[in-house]
Amino acid sequence: MTQHSRSKHTKYLWALLLALYISLHFFTLDRFPFVHSDESWLSGLTRNIAEKGDFSVTETFFDLKERHPHAIKLLFHAVQILFYKLMGYSVLTFRLISLCFGFLSLIAMYKLCRLVFSSKDSALLATALLAVDVQFIYASHFARQEVILLFLLLSALWLKLAAKPEQGIWGDIAPGILIGLSIGFHPNSFIIALPIGTIYLYEILTHKKPKLRGLAVYVLTIACFAALFVLISLSFNTNFFRDYAAYGSEFDVLDPLTSKITQIKDFYLKLYYGVSGTYYTPGIRFQFFVFGAALVLAVLKLISKKGSPGNTHQLMPILLSLAALNAGIILVGRFNQTSILFVFPLFHILTVLVVESLRNPYRYALVTVLLIGLLCLTAANYLTYAENSYDRYISEISKGVSPDSNTLGNLNAEFYFENSRLYDYRNLAYLKENDMTFEAYIRKNRIRYILYSEELELIHALRPKWDGIYGPLDYYDEMQAFLRDHCKQVHAFTDRFYGVRIVRYINTKDWQIRIYEVAD
Repeated sequence: MTQHSRSKHTKYLWALLLALYISLHFFTLDRFPFVHSDESWLSGLTRNIAEKGDFSVTETFFDLKERHPHAIKLLFHAVQILFYKLMGYSVLTFRLISLCFGFLSLIAMYKLCRLVFSSKDSALLATALLAVDVQFIYASHFARQEVILLFLLLSALWLKLAAKPEQGIWGDIAPGILIGLSIGFHPNSFIIALPIGTIYLYEILTHKKPKLRGLAVYVLTIACFAALFVLISLSFNTNFFRDYAAYGSEFDVLDPLTSKITQIKDFYLKLYYGVSGTYYTPGIRFQFFVFGAALVLAVLKLISKKGSPGNTHQLMPILLSLAALNAGIILVGRFNQTSILFVFPLFHILTVLVVESLRNPYRYALVTVLLIGLLCLTAANYLTYAENSYDRYISEISKGVSPDSNTLGNLNAEFYFENSRLYDYRNLAYLKENDMTFEAYIRKNRIRYILYSEELELIHALRPKWDGIYGPLDYYDEMQAFLRDHCKQVHAFTDRFYGVRIVRYINTKDWQIRIYEVAD
């Protein structure tokens, strides 16, 4: 076989693998992971913005839970509106956005890797490791903003490392623009801004680029975008600063720094053991061992300065970026499990950098083990939830409730209902401070149906352990009396996945969901 023939066959093989990879994504998009209420919360707000034609409106399903408009997610909702207008209101519509940005992230990852690695094969390998990683696949299927921020982070890092002196200040403005735009997607833009800033500081301190101009231009560019989004937020709500700070305090964002530093250990331990409330947390122990070993070996290599100088030099921006991302997670202090995604591409790059320093026989054996290990892990994580069907869940609800009926229920059912028809259980935690009874709330909102899940009985029995899911169930006895005296059951079904929101209880039994109609 000639070299030309081998090259041609290799291209066909890559094309086949790429087609298979994309097909598997589409096949599993609505199955993995299970639909989370965050997805319906964000898309529900998007639908309300689109129908009202006003970015300053808030969620219709929260009427007692206080909400305040802001522009920090304005671009994200704008993207969702575009897909909503083109494809309609469904889980697949909004998950497709994440999938598109997942594919774009892989392109950005490869371009970044081509700067880090001298070998195209090493760049492909690092990108392939990320592509099959369950944490990345999960984010690419989850209708939240993390994978969009990942694309912007990888693209900004690529622009920073690729910048040349002849570009002038554009080499500093370009990554700043991407990070600045990320403010319009999620407040975690602060986290992804730190790696590039840290690389600038390292260059200044080591006198590789002693001028402060680059860092100043980068920071100023981001500051301009931040000012713009703040001004838009103030036009929505003149008390933006006070209200946004109050919202952050709900998630311990305003805790002392010393307290946040001590929590980073628990953050990683929860990820290691898969401990979670309602967010899906994939099993990633394999990555913990691989990344941990790569980090130790990389630091030792850097200290000893063994190996090629070029390879040692390439380690520094990756290690600095990893340190900066963790510092950002600590400073923000929310410790949301979904934010761990940002470190995964850099750890895969670090792993391949370490593998590159090994002799060829060991290198290829180790690469094979890594790929097979990640593939098996991803398959195992998918199979755990492969039987969940959101369509089946919605179909069962449709047997007792019409989509235009005012209904009290779990927010994860929001995709079934018309805009402003579903009221979330989390409102009920604010009944007392609004001087309302459960019955008064039902009458006030003309609620005709109540979706009652067995999960409520579990949370009540274990109170106050899971009060954070819906807030304290102070209304529980009153609700039971109302269901008994003023409602009739019109349908009941079981669902192992959507009958409970607490992850540790998902798929452990057939959770019953009863649909009640308010009879009078």
